[in-house]
Amino acid sequence: MKVTIETFFCPYCDEATEVYLRLVNTILFADDENSLRKGIEKLKTQVPLDDYFMYGFGAHHLWVHQRKASDRTKYFECRLMKAEF
Repeated sequence: MKVTIETFFCPYCDEATEVYLRLVNTILFADDENSLRKGIEKLKTQVPLDDYFMYGFGAHHLWVHQRKASDRTKYFECRLMKAEF
């Protein structure tokens, strides 16, 4: 798993920071695409991942954007990170 942090993380609250660190750990502990997908699904049941991040899977990667604190229906334009599998 190759993780690339593409822009800075905005720590606008303690919970966002905790979720970010748990997300990074989930990605780093994944061995392949299947374990990454399972890890993300498990993480979603443990923390409010969708409240702070927008993410999705491409053909060979996971992409992540951070949601804005002022309006969580919007997200920062620059991608936060990419994990290639």
